[in-house]
Amino acid sequence: MSGYRTALLVAFFAGVLLASSLVFMGRADEDEVHRVIAVRHSGAVEAPRYSQTMVASYYGYSLEGFETASGAPFDPEGYTAAHKTLPIGTRLLVSYSGESVRVMVNDRGPYVEGRDLDLSLAAAREIGLTGPGAAPVRVTTL
Repeated sequence: MSGYRTALLVAFFAGVLLASSLVFMGRADEDEVHRVIAVRHSGAVEAPRYSQTMVASYYGYSLEGFETASGAPFDPEGYTAAHKTLPIGTRLLVSYSGESVRVMVNDRGPYVEGRDLDLSLAAAREIGLTGPGAAPVRVTTL
């Protein structure tokens, strides 16, 4: 059988499969569509595993209670972080000067040029980052 015929057969069966799957798909009414759109991110999406050096700083008490991108109020004594692109809910291991802390991304930022990650005060304190305020850290996704 020639490559052309094989391609035609594959295309034909793909079309049959697509058409049959469309038959079984019910049409959602408008209320169902709105319920799906209103669902918040569950944190189930995992970021690709990686480890890299980033420049980190931290949030203090001045932002306590402000709503984060996850919808939760900022808690400076929680173990959280802000990153511009990592999915909300991504868990990270952040290491600095021989110490490490586990945090969860729950916000967007930082918005200061040259910084890649903002930690909560508790997380920064645990690894000794409160002294310098901002420094290179090793970040590994978990």
